Amino acid sequence: MIAAILIALWPLTFFVLTPKWDNVDAFLPYRYFLSDYLWNGYFPFWNSFQLMGYPAYADPQSGMWNPLTWIIMLFGKYTMKSLIFEVLFYFVLAGAGMFTLTKALVNHKGIGAIIGLCYALSGLFVGSAQLMVFLAGTAYLPWCLYALYNYSKYLSLKYLVLAALFFALNTVSASPAFTIVLFYIYVAWFVYLFLKNIKLRNQLRKIVLQGFILIGVILILLLPYIASLIEFSPYFQRVSKLPYYGGHLLNNPFTLVSYISFILPYGVISNSEVFNITDSTLRNAYFGILTLFFFFYTVISFYKKKKVIIGFLGVVFFLIVAAGGETFVYRILYFLPGFGTFSHPSFFRSYAVVIMLLMAGYGMKVFTQKNQFNYLKRKKNVFVLSISLLLVGIGLYLNSREEINAAFQQLMNLTEFSALSFSTHIIFNLLLLIAIIIIVLQLKHWLKLSFITTVFLFAFLDLGIQTMLTFPRTISYHIKYDGFKTFFNKIPNDIHQPEVDTALKKYDDNNGLIAVGGIWHNRSTFNKTISYNGYNPFKIKYFETARKDSSLFFNIENPLFFFPKSIKTDTSSLRKGLIWGVENFEHVQESENQILSINVGYNQFKASVVNNSKNSRWLLLNQNYYPKWKAFINDTEVKVYKVNTHIMGVEVPPNGTYTVLFKYKASYMVYLAILNIIAFIWVFIYCIKVFLPAKKELINEEN
Repeated sequence: MIAAILIALWPLTFFVLTPKWDNVDAFLPYRYFLSDYLWNGYFPFWNSFQLMGYPAYADPQSGMWNPLTWIIMLFGKYTMKSLIFEVLFYFVLAGAGMFTLTKALVNHKGIGAIIGLCYALSGLFVGSAQLMVFLAGTAYLPWCLYALYNYSKYLSLKYLVLAALFFALNTVSASPAFTIVLFYIYVAWFVYLFLKNIKLRNQLRKIVLQGFILIGVILILLLPYIASLIEFSPYFQRVSKLPYYGGHLLNNPFTLVSYISFILPYGVISNSEVFNITDSTLRNAYFGILTLFFFFYTVISFYKKKKVIIGFLGVVFFLIVAAGGETFVYRILYFLPGFGTFSHPSFFRSYAVVIMLLMAGYGMKVFTQKNQFNYLKRKKNVFVLSISLLLVGIGLYLNSREEINAAFQQLMNLTEFSALSFSTHIIFNLLLLIAIIIIVLQLKHWLKLSFITTVFLFAFLDLGIQTMLTFPRTISYHIKYDGFKTFFNKIPNDIHQPEVDTALKKYDDNNGLIAVGGIWHNRSTFNKTISYNGYNPFKIKYFETARKDSSLFFNIENPLFFFPKSIKTDTSSLRKGLIWGVENFEHVQESENQILSINVGYNQFKASVVNNSKNSRWLLLNQNYYPKWKAFINDTEVKVYKVNTHIMGVEVPPNGTYTVLFKYKASYMVYLAILNIIAFIWVFIYCIKVFLPAKKELINEEN
C-alpha cells in the first residue's frame, strides 16, 4: 500500500518536480527560517524578514512545535527536499492510519489496505496537496479515531495516551480549524462513553479519571504551543470571530456542483465558471469509483442497521456543514466556541469521506463473504462486459475526438490550467475509467486474481491516474527540482543586510534578491533581508491597522533606524521623517542627530547614534511593536514605546554618543521548548514500550 502511494506520487517521490503555491510560498519559508536560526545557534524568536517582523515561535502553522519538523531539521536546514519529504510523509501517514483504523473495524488486512490507499490518494489529499496543514489534519484524523475507538473498547490507559499523542501531533502540524473540530470529536466521544456507562459507577469513575489524564497529557505536550498562543493572542489580528457576512468566512464551500468529484473528479478542475464559487484545491472529494459503489452497497443493503444509519446521517451532516453558508446549519454552528474563526468550510468534506470509506470497507467485507464476485470468473461475462465498455468508449471518443486528443496532450505536457470545456473533462475521465475497468477485468481473468487483489489493483489504477490528472493543477509546479538545489546553495548562510540606511520600501520580495521560479512570496526570508512585505496570515494586528490606514506607507519611507524630524498631521504628504502617536512632541525637531552604524542580528537590532541636542530625541526602529522587545542604551534598559501606529521607539538622552540595542527576550520559551522535547520523547517511548510487544504477539498469533 505504501509503495503504491509513493508510486502514484512519483514526480515528488523521485524528486522530479516540486510542490506548489502555499507549500512553497508559505510553509517552506516558515520552516526554513526556523531551521536557519537553529542551525546558526539561535532560538527563532523574531522573524524580521516578513511583514516588518513577528514572533515566529507563536505561529501555529510554522511547524515550530512539530516533532516531525524537528526530526527533519536534525539533518540540516529545511529545504525543498525537506518539504517534499514532509508532504509525502502525510500522504503515507494517512494511508497507514486509515489501514489501521479499517483493519480494527472490519478485521481484514486486504480491505484495510484498499481503504488506506483510497484515503491517501483521495481528493482530500491530491486535491488539497498545496495546503500542507490540511494534509496533516486529514492524515492524523484516522489515527485519532483509532485511538478513541480502542479506548472505548478496552478503557485502557495506553490507548488514552495514544489519543492524547495524536491530538497533540495534529494540533502542532495541522490548520487550527482541524484542531477545533477534533476537540469537539473528542468531547462528543467522551460524552457518549459517559452516557453509555452512566449506570456503572466503577466504569464511570474510571472514565472521568482517565479523561483528566487525557487532558493532562495533551496540555503537557502542547505547553509551549499554548503558552506562545496565549502570549501572542492580544496582538493577533484574527482572535475574534470573523464576520458571517461580508468577509471570507464562507469562502470555498463544498456545494452540490462539486459532488461531481465523487464520480468524475477531473471535471471539477475544468475551466467551467460553475465551479468558481470554490477554489480548485477544495472541490475534490473523490475516493474511488469502486469504493463509492461499496458505500452505496452498504447503505442499501444494511439500511436498517443502527450503525449504518448513524454513519449515513454523519455523512449527510458533514456534507451539509461543508456547504458553508449555502444552508442554515453553518449559521448555527457559527455560534459554537472556536467556530467562526476559520474559513474554507469545504474541509468538512474530509469527515464525510472518512465515514464513507469506513462504511465501504464494511460493505466490501460482507460482499467478499457472500462471494458475490464469483460470476466474473466466467469468461463469457468478462468478454461481453469488456466489449460493451469498449464500444461505449469508442462512441464517446468519436463524438469529441479533437477535444480528447487535446486532453491527452495536456496530460502529457503537465498543463497547469486547462482550457478545455467541462464536457471534455467529463468524457476524458469516462474514457479513462472505462479503460481501467477493461484492463482490470481482463487481468483478473488471465491471472486468476482474487477479489481483494482485483479491487486493490483497480483502486491503484483508478486513483493513480486521477492523481496524475490533477498533479499539475493542485500538487506540483512544472518546475524541475534541480533548480531549487542550486537556489539553496546560493542563498546566504547568515543575515544579509548590506544597505541599512535605505528606505524600507526598497526591501520587497524582488529588489536584488536571489530568486528561483516557483517561490513568488517571502523571498526575503531565504535571502535573510528585512522586509515590510510577505505572505503570512499570522500578522500583528498593529501592522494590519497601519496597512489599512496608510501609516505603513509613511513608515517605510524611512530606513530601519531613523530620527524623526517632524510631526505627522492629517494633511501631511507622504514623506520620510514623520512621527505620531507620542506624548513628548518636544523631543521631535530638526537637529544634528546622526546614526553612525546599524547592525541587524539574530533577535536583535543595534545602532550607534549621536544626539547633539540638549534634549532627549526620539529614535525609531522600523519593526512591529511587540512587548517582548527590550531596549538598552549603553547597557541601561529604557522603555520601548509603540509609535507611528505599529513600530517601536525609544528616547535617546541628550549630548552624547550612544549604543542603542533592541533585544528580544523570552527566555522562558526556551525552557518550555526543552521540556516539550522531553515530554514528546517520554510519550513516544511509553507508546513504543506498551504497543510494540502487543504488535509482536499479534503477528505471532497470525503466523
